[in-house]
Amino acid sequence: MHSCSGHGERPEVADVFSRFAHEMTGLDAHKRKVVHDIINCRTPALGGHIHQCDHCGYFKSLYNSCMNRHCPKCQTLKQARWSEDRRKDLLPVEYFHMVFTIPSVLHPLFRSFPRTCCNLLFSAVSQTLQEVAASPSNLGARTGFVAVLHTWTQTLLYHPHIHCVVPGGGLENNRWISCRPGFFLPVRILSSVFRGKLLAKLQQAVSRGEIRIPEDPCALLRKAALKPWVVYSKPPFSGPAQVLRYLGRYTHRIAISNGRMVSLQGRTVTFGYRDRNDEGRYKLISMDACEFIRRFLMHVLPRGFMRIRHFGFLSNAVRRKSVDLCRRLIAQGDGHEHTPEVQHDHETWQQMLMRVAGTDITLCPVCGTGHLVRKEIIPPQKWTVTGKAASP
Repeated sequence: MHSCSGHGERPEVADVFSRFAHEMTGLDAHKRKVVHDIINCRTPALGGHIHQCDHCGYFKSLYNSCMNRHCPKCQTLKQARWSEDRRKDLLPVEYFHMVFTIPSVLHPLFRSFPRTCCNLLFSAVSQTLQEVAASPSNLGARTGFVAVLHTWTQTLLYHPHIHCVVPGGGLENNRWISCRPGFFLPVRILSSVFRGKLLAKLQQAVSRGEIRIPEDPCALLRKAALKPWVVYSKPPFSGPAQVLRYLGRYTHRIAISNGRMVSLQGRTVTFGYRDRNDEGRYKLISMDACEFIRRFLMHVLPRGFMRIRHFGFLSNAVRRKSVDLCRRLIAQGDGHEHTPEVQHDHETWQQMLMRVAGTDITLCPVCGTGHLVRKEIIPPQKWTVTGKAASP
């Protein structure tokens, strides 16, 4: 059962979907599956297990997660696993947070051709950072970074942009080149190069027929060229722990979490947001349930699309060797040996949560002494062609 907003409890995204998603028309099979998964996540529909306390005999049913990457309930464990895996890649240097945005005139193009346009966005960002960093007038070294695609604003409007986490330095001729303290790359140069690269890539995609729009594409791209192209360079992270917290918070974030939901009264959904145009003040916004669902589904990624990517010396093919080399070179430069993080490759997810969060989810909630042990499997419900549970 999902939470019930009618009894003073905050609703979940699944509550809105289960009550109103049937009114949405024209959804493709991929989005219909996202809706189905969110509605049925951690309910008897997906089956589960019955656990019993080995001390007091308390029974508890635990239902399976849908594991859909767009589900608000299924991101915590993925976040923890991914950020823990990134821990072994961290270098003992300053880290920077860069954000690449595009003008709103291009948003309809990205919504119509999300896979093509977002792939080109990743490519333009990667080439921009690597080429500007490699310039002798800037860093003069080969950089590496993690890039994460987000497509939403705080009010669920469409706003594709890429967050990058970049170590403050790079490799050149078997040397580690550090950037200036507190400064990585000039944002005006990054913005200019980024604009030229993305517009050129979009023009090439139009020429190849990968993007077809009713209006004159050349006119649209010229209009985009005249708009502001902004690359933000946020203050550097204070240390590796802050980098990990950021990565855990941003990499698997979805358009809206259940924690931001406030109420569901009749057809009206209310949720909280931070107003970036008003010094980040917390505010509430209300809208019709179907409009809420429409906005949420705008941010469903194409099937199989990778929204977290690694580039430069942190790319998947060379990351392990490159990180080891960087650590050795940095140690030679500062005279200190930097020990890699301890690996935890074979621990269970329960053990990982205990280590990371200090929470033993197997502990009995009744006696507080025993542990919940799996006793029985709950099979998933069988569904008829009407979409309703079949009678046993």
